[in-house]
Amino acid sequence: MAEGYRKRIKRGLLGSLALVCFWQGEVVMAQAEKMQEGPASMVFTKHCVGRFEFELPQEMQLLTSGYGQPQFFINIYHQNNTDRKKGVITGEHRLEQWLAYVEELRSKADRYRPTKYVIKDLERELKTVVFYEGSRRSSPESNTKHKFASFFFKDFPEQQLGLSVEGSANKFIARNAPNVDEILQQRLQWMRQAIEKIEYQPWPHKQAGVCLQRNLLVANLQPLKDELGDYHENYGAEFFNGADKGSMFKVLVNVYGKGEEKALKEELSRYSGMMAFFASSKTKVAGREGRLFISDGKYSDTQREFTWVSTDSKINSVRYAHMEISGKIEIEDFPAMAPLNATDMIVGLLKGVRVRENGMVGVKD
Repeated sequence: MAEGYRKRIKRGLLGSLALVCFWQGEVVMAQAEKMQEGPASMVFTKHCVGRFEFELPQEMQLLTSGYGQPQFFINIYHQNNTDRKKGVITGEHRLEQWLAYVEELRSKADRYRPTKYVIKDLERELKTVVFYEGSRRSSPESNTKHKFASFFFKDFPEQQLGLSVEGSANKFIARNAPNVDEILQQRLQWMRQAIEKIEYQPWPHKQAGVCLQRNLLVANLQPLKDELGDYHENYGAEFFNGADKGSMFKVLVNVYGKGEEKALKEELSRYSGMMAFFASSKTKVAGREGRLFISDGKYSDTQREFTWVSTDSKINSVRYAHMEISGKIEIEDFPAMAPLNATDMIVGLLKGVRVRENGMVGVKD
């Protein structure tokens, strides 16, 4: 399951570049959040992502972020003047937009198998909708299992903001199970308890937990474990400046649980192989050991692409989760940074990454 939502986070981040539009609330910042640095007093903005914070040029805005754990999965798209119904939804008709989004998913599923709504609980702050997916139309009923798709809407009325959340405790229930409804209700309760930990917390803040974006936080005092004692915490965020050549800054953090040693080894080996083709340097980021790869950009002589990857990643560790920071910098996007080049700027941005205050509270491993 962990590998599934790791891939979904990556897909969400990669697919977001085509949007090139931003959530209005992320653009206007309080003066206290701005940092005066750089050769020409360039303005930098602090950002909160997961358990970390860093500073980026104010031109770079949060485009999308994703978060996954055993109970739920979230993809947040930050955009303005759009009818997109997934992630953060703002405005008076946010609930209707979310319900329309769930209905779209049910209709798509219904093309292949019969579906029906079995739960629509819209009275409380955390709305819940579940639909049942029957067997494929070509499959014998006796060979199939019960499957439910669960969706939640966490509403913040004072902020006129809602958050679309997808339940990820989606294991099938045996066809011959005598207590299908009881099993479903137990799973929903397990998912609700985790989702209810999501808070609206205006940035800057010093709250324990994992930032989904600047103002939304999963306020867990301790990282969550599954029934086997494995940690599951996977998140990412992508920043983009909207220019034609497109400077980009992307962060991915993944905890590999027990039994995923092979997957982590393969991930680290992939970067070891890169060392044979690209120059790299040992570079510490947020106190973590890692390797930095920088190569020429595809679109201009003044653009550089980069990848930093942690080399001290450990199995089933939140503190030493596997971490990747990548992107590209076009120095011409930032004339105030002259006479620096893109390589200097990349190194400077990575030096600014740090564990945010109280970001590792409750982390033992």
